[in-house]
Amino acid sequence: MPVRTRALLLGLLVPLLAAGAPAYALDDGEAPGKSLGTGLVILYYVVIPVGIFLVIAFFSTLPSMLRRPRYRPGRPWQHDPLWFNGPDDPDRAVAAARSGASKGGASAEW
Repeated sequence: MPVRTRALLLGLLVPLLAAGAPAYALDDGEAPGKSLGTGLVILYYVVIPVGIFLVIAFFSTLPSMLRRPRYRPGRPWQHDPLWFNGPDDPDRAVAAARSGASKGGASAEW
């Protein structure tokens, strides 16, 4: 085998073997870590998830808590009337309107 080919193969093989070296480490569970106490288990798996849930629930209901009271059907309207997308002078437009000029509704007789 020529020297160049041998050097190329060695240059490719060494990094691959080095990357796989941790797989050959001896760890058969002889030295287990320190176990968690009951308090930490409850803290990690109960208190923290419930706390995160409550924070998310609080922030999801916060906009509705900050909103003004809404109109409910059957209650009197307590605000000034508004005319959306109507004429610039609504009083003159209402006075100039002919009575019975349009029927509207589902009959489509405008």
